[in-house]
Amino acid sequence: MELRDIVSDSRHVTIKSSATVSDALVAMIENKTDFLLIDRDEPNDAHGIVTRWDLVEGPIARGLDLATTSVMEYARKPLVVMNNLDLDIRWVAKKMANEGVSKIAVFDGENFLGFISDVDVLKAAASKVRKTKGTKK
Repeated sequence: MELRDIVSDSRHVTIKSSATVSDALVAMIENKTDFLLIDRDEPNDAHGIVTRWDLVEGPIARGLDLATTSVMEYARKPLVVMNNLDLDIRWVAKKMANEGVSKIAVFDGENFLGFISDVDVLKAAASKVRKTKGTKK
């Protein structure tokens, strides 16, 4: 199974890099997501990501004022990115392990296609196992 087979078509929610942690929390809750794509400020800038865990272990655990704390203080930028859609999922898993992340952004050139999560990799691996077992009867 290849990266192109598992890239998520799921809608991603984008916030501006000037957003506060409070803005990010509201966006996550309203959109029922556990991460947000942080938009670039300009064409030569990088995208970023902030996850629910970034916010839990960061500003919330520290008791900071969520309405004034910048989301960028707890976001990760630049994103961990993959753009070779022909890669086998084992290389996606290896990249996640090497980078210590559970989500990777997938681009086709400048076009953002979506995110791959560790859950997507697990599902793809399970699907591969089922197919293999189905042919070995």
